[in-house]
Amino acid sequence: MTTMLAETPAGEYLGRTKPPLLTLEIGGATDVGRERVVNEDAIYPDAVSGKRFYTPSPDELARKGQLLLVADGIGGEQFGSVASQWAIYLIAERYYTLPGADLILDLREAIEYANAALYRYLQSAGATQAGSTLAAAVIHGGMLYLANVGDSRVYLLRQGALYQQTRDHTLAQQKADQGVIPQSETAIDPDAGVLTRALGAAPAVTVDIFRPLPLAPGDMVVLCSDGLYELIPEAEIARVALSAAPRRAVERLIEDANERGGYDNISLILVRVSGSAAARADWLAPLKTDLAQLPPSQRRMLWIALAVIALVIFVAALMWGWCLYAPAAPATSGMAVLLALCRVLRRCGWLMKSP
Repeated sequence: MTTMLAETPAGEYLGRTKPPLLTLEIGGATDVGRERVVNEDAIYPDAVSGKRFYTPSPDELARKGQLLLVADGIGGEQFGSVASQWAIYLIAERYYTLPGADLILDLREAIEYANAALYRYLQSAGATQAGSTLAAAVIHGGMLYLANVGDSRVYLLRQGALYQQTRDHTLAQQKADQGVIPQSETAIDPDAGVLTRALGAAPAVTVDIFRPLPLAPGDMVVLCSDGLYELIPEAEIARVALSAAPRRAVERLIEDANERGGYDNISLILVRVSGSAAARADWLAPLKTDLAQLPPSQRRMLWIALAVIALVIFVAALMWGWCLYAPAAPATSGMAVLLALCRVLRRCGWLMKSP
């Protein structure tokens, strides 16, 4: 991953619904691999390597959410590690100190700010071919906010399946977008490692931003560099991620990548989303709001209709149980029950029509 070409735009996708309140369990690590001498990757937060990146206060965390970053440095042993670590430090500090209330705009501004600062530094140092990729996520209020530059990725692991949420900025992906090659061949294309966008490569950078995605208990968010996903198939990433606590699953996936060659630095963050019964009940909030907005007469009709449906279901279940377990009865018994049910339904219909 040493070549950079002109930038290309990418689209936005993903839907929005109201999410529950959630709790997070985070595991993350970065590893030099088996063939590299220096680790040019960096992650945030990084509780394993001891790198001193920006530490937000409890108030900043509550206001801005949990920031997650994976950066893959470009430029060799001398500048690659500096580029990724500096990018992460600047983004984290800028993001948490911005006063804005729009998280995705603040995330983009922080990335653009870091890009400009990194570009000035690399130019002054004569490192014109250096830079860094970036996969960024923020989890706040049950929503997942995403941004990326380069080919580090963010996935959503939901109900056992792994879904890539970011789009690689590589020449191979550009070919697929233009219809030159099928999307299924991007991973084996000779230009799969040729970046079309990176932090620090130009005075300004186009940051791909995605519409917020609602999270639910049981979801997992996965951020990783190409040193992981090029060696471990997505189905296996999903299986291992679900097999243990995030910290242990991270260790196993890095071990597996090293066993299969480890020819690049390997970085990974796993976030498991969980929620209490009370939090899950928050999904009823939109329904409660809609009911409160109905006029009293419509709410009355709705409750009567629900009561009628419940009564019909109850009577039908009662008759079905009677037919199964009671001795044979005269046909007039069943007819009497049906006539009584009809009288109840007529009465309910009259109530629904009355003002």
